[in-house]
Amino acid sequence: MRKSLAFLGAMALLPAGVANAATMISFTPGGSSPPAGQAVVYDFDSTTPASLVLSSSVQIKSPPGDSNGAPPANSTPAGTKYLSVLAGGMATISFLNPVSAFSFDWGSIDDYNTLTLLTSDGLETVIPGSDFFTPANGDQVDPGTNGLFQAFGTGDTLFNGFRLESSKNSFEIDNVAVPVPEPAAWLMMLIGFAGIGTVMRRRGGSRVARVRFSS
Repeated sequence: MRKSLAFLGAMALLPAGVANAATMISFTPGGSSPPAGQAVVYDFDSTTPASLVLSSSVQIKSPPGDSNGAPPANSTPAGTKYLSVLAGGMATISFLNPVSAFSFDWGSIDDYNTLTLLTSDGLETVIPGSDFFTPANGDQVDPGTNGLFQAFGTGDTLFNGFRLESSKNSFEIDNVAVPVPEPAAWLMMLIGFAGIGTVMRRRGGSRVARVRFSS
């Protein structure tokens, strides 16, 4: 397991590893998910195209905040459900397909929160307060501790998902997002669907012709 040593500053993109880092990470204080070019795939309300595995010390909570967690102050829209990992808890989110980047709203960041990036090259750990972010004091409203976290794969590195752990209450996130297909990719998909439709129509026409011939 590689320990990340990057500092995440506003709009900064920095390595998440010591040498030959497989990923880049950034934190935008007060920013909200999804960033440009991405779409939310897990909002803990209704959008759930991902696999979520929770331990017993994890809650999907509704505002307002309490001793078990507080909603990320930067989330848009406000007042929706969010994920809170309590003391000793762990939550793993696996993407249906590997992605080149992902993001989420990270609320009231604490130095006892641990984020593990599950990459195609192995595991990379991000620990606020010691690895990338100061202060990490759990402030529930300060933009400096509530903002947009982003991770980007470098080279051929992809993300299979990520894991959240916390030794105390709590590690709170919302609005997990991944890149949307590029226009060229959408075009190729549409061409593929059009080709499938043409083949199906031709096959259907052939069946009708045979029926008419046999009658």
